[in-house]
Order: sequence, then structure tokens, then C-alpha cells
Amino acid sequence: MANYPTCNHSKLLIDIEAFVEQTIDYSGNIGWERFRQELEFLIHEIDFAYDDNLWYSAYFQAILELKKQNTINGKVDYKQLYEMEFNDIQNIFCTFIRQREIERKDFYHAEERNREQLLKQIDNLTRHYSKLLFVRVDLAYVKEKHADIDIRLFRDDVQKLIRYIQDGDRCFSDLEGYAWALEQGEEKGYHCHLLLIYNGALKKQDYYYGNEAIERWKQITNQDGYGFNCNSTEHKEQFKKFGKLGVGMIHRNDQKEVENAKNVSSYLVNPEKDNQYLRVKPLRMRTFGMSRYHRSDRRYRERA
Repeated sequence: MANYPTCNHSKLLIDIEAFVEQTIDYSGNIGWERFRQELEFLIHEIDFAYDDNLWYSAYFQAILELKKQNTINGKVDYKQLYEMEFNDIQNIFCTFIRQREIERKDFYHAEERNREQLLKQIDNLTRHYSKLLFVRVDLAYVKEKHADIDIRLFRDDVQKLIRYIQDGDRCFSDLEGYAWALEQGEEKGYHCHLLLIYNGALKKQDYYYGNEAIERWKQITNQDGYGFNCNSTEHKEQFKKFGKLGVGMIHRNDQKEVENAKNVSSYLVNPEKDNQYLRVKPLRMRTFGMSRYHRSDRRYRERA
């Protein structure tokens, strides 16, 4: 059974989703005592995570519905809950299967649409510039701080980062394009994939600019954040030996480099990563954004 000395919002949401999925799929003889303990624990933890001003994924809503059906005078009646048959609990969860499938389809179509826009942006940039410096970093929070990070804090930290990017602050000067994508994973918790595209005639040190972006993230998060620099020599060598290097200096007249850069960029918007979607969001919160390409006006505006 998972242990949350203080509520780890991201992990709790992922564990709830896994528990509901396993319950729906189960067809054998259930180990009732262990199942009951896990169910009781998750229902108890919901009180620390739930906020009715937030959107939640279908399977979180499934366990919330079970909790509501066993709540009397504002308190969960665990005696009533334990008297339920496993099949009754399973049937409640199953009523949310269609909603979850709709979420998956919506995620897939959104990722496809975002990928199309991003690749079009890269095509525009490579047509206009003879060389571009591609920098990619992954930004997250140190594991010891996961319990302190909820979705609103993550959103606010990312918004601060985007403002620095749009203002051309320090390491973000001479950018010709950028994109970001927000995800939620079992190990990393809430995290952000960031792509920065610089004018290759003006910027050359890709590792340096990736590292500076990570340092800015650490400053924004009061050192609760960390980052992985995909432009390190070691990381690039792993891809270079297989002919798949798509970060660093990308030359327009080298079609292989351009295709590799597009493949690396597409990782931000991969429809196959449906286990990395956000299980909770404030209303109207975006999970992907990118700059617009303006040949005559290079001020950056977020796409709608």
C-alpha cells in the first residue's frame, strides 16, 4: 500500500487511476482484505487532494462517486462501504469507462493538432534561417518536494518561466521559436518539456543555454526544481552514433539534421504518451504552448 506522510497530489492521482483500472479489469477472486485497505486509504486521502474548483480525470471522479454514495452527514460510512459487494464497486467504476475513453481520444487529437502546428513552425524557421540552434530541457521538481507541489503551484511556476521567455530575458534572447508541454508522470510528478530554438548565426553554445534555462527554473521554484539538459555532450553522443541527433546546431541544407530536429521536437506532443497526461487541471489551463512565427515581427505571442 502506498504511503503519503503528507499528501503527494500527483502520485495520489496516478495511484487512484491505477486502482480504478485494476478494479475494472479484475475478473478473478479478489483479495478482499488488501483491496479494502487500499480503497479505504485512497478514499481517506481524497479529502486532502480534492478541490471542487479543479477538473479531474474520469477515474478520479469514479472513486469520488463511490465515496459520495457512502457518505452520510458529511462522513464516509466505512461499515456501509465494507458491506458492498466487489461487483457493486466494480460496476460504479465501470460507468466511467466511456468518459475515460473520451478523454483518451481528446488527448490524442489535441496532441496530433499540436504536433502539426509545431512541425509547421519548424518548417517556417528552417526555410528562413540557414542554421538554428535547438535546445531541449526537461524541468521537474526534486522528489523530496513532490508532496509540496500541487497543480496550481506547477501552473504558476510554468507561467513565470514563459513570461521570462517572452520577455527575452537573459538566456532567452535571440530566440526564434519555443514550445512547452506539461505532463504528469509516476516518477517525475508534474514536469515540463521545453524546446528553445535560437538563431544559429548568433548563438552557438547549446549546452550553456540549456543549463541557463534550468538555472532560471531553479530560481523560479526556490531551488525546489531541477532539470535535465538534453544538449549535454554525453546525451548527444548517444543519438549521434545512431544518426538520430536532433539538438544542437541544425543546418537547413542537411535534410537528415532537420528531420532529426523535427523528431526530437515531436516528443513534446506525442499522442502515444497518454500515460503522461495531467489528471487534474484548473479550468482553462493549457498543457501546451508555442510561439508564433512572424518574419517581420519576432515578438513572441502564445498560440490560442
